[in-house]
Amino acid sequence: MTQHRMPPEVVPSPELQPQSGVFVGEISFDAYTMCSFLPDLDSARAIPLVLIGYRAHEDPWFVWLVPQEGLRPEGLTSDPYYSRVLRDPRAYFRKKLAKYVDETGSVRRGIEMLVDCHQNHLAFTPLTELGETPFLHPLELQLLAAF
Repeated sequence: MTQHRMPPEVVPSPELQPQSGVFVGEISFDAYTMCSFLPDLDSARAIPLVLIGYRAHEDPWFVWLVPQEGLRPEGLTSDPYYSRVLRDPRAYFRKKLAKYVDETGSVRRGIEMLVDCHQNHLAFTPLTELGETPFLHPLELQLLAAF
């Protein structure tokens, strides 16, 4: 079984100030999913949290759509579990995905398991294989300020 390690956070480009937290460059995936937080299960309002992608024979990548310090849960949820997720989404998703990758022995299957097991307030898009159907429909989402 291949040993998978979780990659470090994407580091800022050398020409940018380190505190900017901005990555300038290109990332290409074989497949990806996006996870958003749904404050109410029946709501159309979603807060994008992370894009998780991978390339064959490589570790997963996280493209964070929230600030490094996470989000304040006030006004979004009173549930202690999801409050912890919002305060530190990086730790939550890294830990969960590492668990599933270890269980399945595959990054792709680990991501699929993460998507399958967490579909309540954490809404995932289906795992999109880019090599098979390259952008037949653009990804549409409404970004909401949460902080």
